[in-house]
Amino acid sequence: MYLILSDSEDQCSFRVRGALEASGFRSVTIANPMIDPARFRWHLDSEVCRSEVEFPQQPPISLDDIGGVLVRSHGWLDPHGWESGDLAYVQAEMQAAMLAWMWSLHCPVINRYPPGIWYRPQIPLLCWQKLLVNCGLQTSEILITNVEQETLALREHLNSKGVVGAFYGPLTSHGGYLVTDEKEWCGLANLQNVAPVCLAEPHGEATLVCVVGERILWRGVPSRDMTRLEPNLNRFAVEAGLDFVELALAPADDSIRVVAVEPQPHFEWFDTSAQQQIVDGLVHLLTTGKESGFC
Repeated sequence: MYLILSDSEDQCSFRVRGALEASGFRSVTIANPMIDPARFRWHLDSEVCRSEVEFPQQPPISLDDIGGVLVRSHGWLDPHGWESGDLAYVQAEMQAAMLAWMWSLHCPVINRYPPGIWYRPQIPLLCWQKLLVNCGLQTSEILITNVEQETLALREHLNSKGVVGAFYGPLTSHGGYLVTDEKEWCGLANLQNVAPVCLAEPHGEATLVCVVGERILWRGVPSRDMTRLEPNLNRFAVEAGLDFVELALAPADDSIRVVAVEPQPHFEWFDTSAQQQIVDGLVHLLTTGKESGFC
């Protein structure tokens, strides 16, 4: 039995389940095995760990029955009907239990997230920078400051290279915008009066790439300089403990830079051919028992 932790609208999970069923494997898709309609039981101590998940009109699934797990959901609760304080408490307790349970499984788990990713799905690129560099992948230089003189120095440095403006990206989201004209620079200076700002050198058009196990799948046609980085991308996925991860690469300052890392790949952003290869790769990881993960 293969367990897919996902909401019903996720196309990646839907396609993976279809491929598993077509190959004669049983599978179940559920966003959260710890809430209705599922029934979850778990016994653990220093010597024994047993768990069981039961679904309506189906026999219970024990820990030993699970051949593999694909994680596409963090198990969020429906907030309807909850008091905010109670919701936050129950959500935190449930997520802690789900994370510990996933690490108790002996089968392949894609992705078996470490706590830093599990509790903070939207991780700024800055947090990945050291690992990326260690794997031979470059990122743009990033300046975080609330000192206006440092911001002006960056602006002058970029102007000297013929680069117009800087990219402002909040550390709390993947959004951002290009700061170019005088009005926008003044607005940035005003923002620095209350909080530090995060700036980076602008880059060219980004190309998405998805790492699935040892497979490298691109959206569109990558440049030769990008394909040369495929061994580095594989190394990054292994070092990050992610069997399924998406990155965005872009030209900047005569080199290729990683400009985004997404631990929950956007399946729908890839073309039909790449989607099929992603599905094939995930099914292979689940059914052959091969995963990177943490040991």
